[in-house]
Amino acid sequence: MFEERSGDQTLTWAYSQICVGTRPWTALGNFMNAWYGYAKERRFDLISEPLIQPEQDTPHTQHWGAFCAATAEYLSSLYDIPCPAWVHHLRYVLPEPWYGELEDLLQATPEEQVRQMRIRTTPAPFKRRNIFCGDRLFRNKYEMSEWIKEARALGLTNRTEILRYAFTKERSIHGS
Repeated sequence: MFEERSGDQTLTWAYSQICVGTRPWTALGNFMNAWYGYAKERRFDLISEPLIQPEQDTPHTQHWGAFCAATAEYLSSLYDIPCPAWVHHLRYVLPEPWYGELEDLLQATPEEQVRQMRIRTTPAPFKRRNIFCGDRLFRNKYEMSEWIKEARALGLTNRTEILRYAFTKERSIHGS
């Protein structure tokens, strides 16, 4: 079993925080800071432990449990890390499509447009679980900064060329 180091915010930890009322994007953002930043050399450890099921399972905890399982599968594939077996449990497949927090987007975009865009762009581990969230969730400042440094190390000096290089790298990994 993974022994949580001080400050490590595993996916299991993030899910437990969601279950006790922490805003999901705050808990997951803390996990992503560990994944992309200070604990990237221990990435498998951040996703290896199974989620602890809450005493009272609700649609909210079911949705976010499935989202966390999809996250672990997606990131393990993207970063060539063994996928933990727990993510394949049937409890992490939602019976109905879930489009996340559409309410925030409905003010600017018609609902059907958002749904179609999310259906089209959602990565496979999420689609398999009936979650339609689009493909922009895992873009991050850490990799972008590394790619900018990489471009400069390659001798690029023009700001536009540097950004083009970084965005090309981002698209090759994260799509769109």
